[in-house]
Amino acid sequence: MRKLLGGALALSLTATSAFAGGVGGGNANSNWTIYGWQNYSIEDVDADNGTDTMRISGNAANIGFAASIDTGLDGVTANLQCEQFTLHNRNNGYQGNGWCNRNSKLSLKGSYGEIMVGQWLLPANEMVAAWVDPFYDAGADSHTSIMGNVGTNEGFFYNGGFKGAYGTSQSFNRRQEEIIQYFSPNINGFNFRIATTNAHPGGQDNTDVTDGNENDTTLDPRIWSMGGSYETTLASGNSVWFAVTYEQHDEWAAVTHECSDSDDSTFRIAGRYVANMADGMYAQVSGMWETLEYEWDDCAKTPTGGMMSAYGTKGNLDIERDAWMVSGKFGFGNGFDIRASYMNADDIEADGSDVSDSDAEAYNIGMFYTMPAGTELRLTYSKVDNEDKSAYDFGIKSAGTGAGNDVDMWAIGLVQWF
Repeated sequence: MRKLLGGALALSLTATSAFAGGVGGGNANSNWTIYGWQNYSIEDVDADNGTDTMRISGNAANIGFAASIDTGLDGVTANLQCEQFTLHNRNNGYQGNGWCNRNSKLSLKGSYGEIMVGQWLLPANEMVAAWVDPFYDAGADSHTSIMGNVGTNEGFFYNGGFKGAYGTSQSFNRRQEEIIQYFSPNINGFNFRIATTNAHPGGQDNTDVTDGNENDTTLDPRIWSMGGSYETTLASGNSVWFAVTYEQHDEWAAVTHECSDSDDSTFRIAGRYVANMADGMYAQVSGMWETLEYEWDDCAKTPTGGMMSAYGTKGNLDIERDAWMVSGKFGFGNGFDIRASYMNADDIEADGSDVSDSDAEAYNIGMFYTMPAGTELRLTYSKVDNEDKSAYDFGIKSAGTGAGNDVDMWAIGLVQWF
């Protein structure tokens, strides 16, 4: 009996040891990091359509878990990241409660760069957002109020996927699921990225029911997103940065709107200059220009309030829109800084002609104070000024305005990184 118990114990210890560094019990050689931020604001929103409210916003508050594991190959690591929102309420409907619903990946990284699979912000927006948007691209005062969309309810942000209706958002400020993405190493200040979605195996019929309609076809929707950037420090100690990005949605909208074909694209050019001064003072100025193009053919669905109903003709859509923004930040060297941004969207061009009164402007200004340990207080004012036929809104946290309605907001905020 003792021999039997001893043998069972030995087998148990052997199995425990085998799993301690493997699939069953995690990897003992991995280095885990817990990170995130909490970013809350009390907002007083006033809109022309009567949508006046006082709200508390989570502004992309999140927590993440990241690990780097030595694969045993020289200089190659496996990298894991699982990031998720930490707030969900009726005023933040875009936020979910699920695990890994933000930037999340499994990747291999080495001297060649990094290649990942998972869900991540696409290069066309992420490679410029942090450089040109001094308000963090995380709330109502984000550059996404105008940049990357045409001011209709086609959607302003992210997580359009290959499930359900293939993502109803046709905007270009995207966090995208089911992607493969490559990050280059830093090559003397130059970086580039390229990402693509998983093409749907075997295609996807663009109608709910095959009814013999001549527009029935098989579609293979895919998104391509890419960009390159360069940054250098001048002899003066000041720095310059610029970037070019491009994104294409091939047959993406065609599935949602039951079209025979669709091709949407954006092209962006951006730059930033930072001047460092005595006593920790600094000034930075940034700018960005973009163009958006949407071409949809023979669409069966024309949702009320979307781009098709606003600018389409007989099931077809052919529109272009240019926009630009400038922003600035001045740090006083004592924890205080002031920030501002201005955005301008031109009239939309539909079928070669400008649509009058479809332009808009957006303004943001704020005073920030960062305590020695990184805790931040802020006071901001934001406004979106729509013409009669435009319906732009706040960035990530909209106010639900309609065409021709202006909206403004005062906000007091508290931010903590960890």
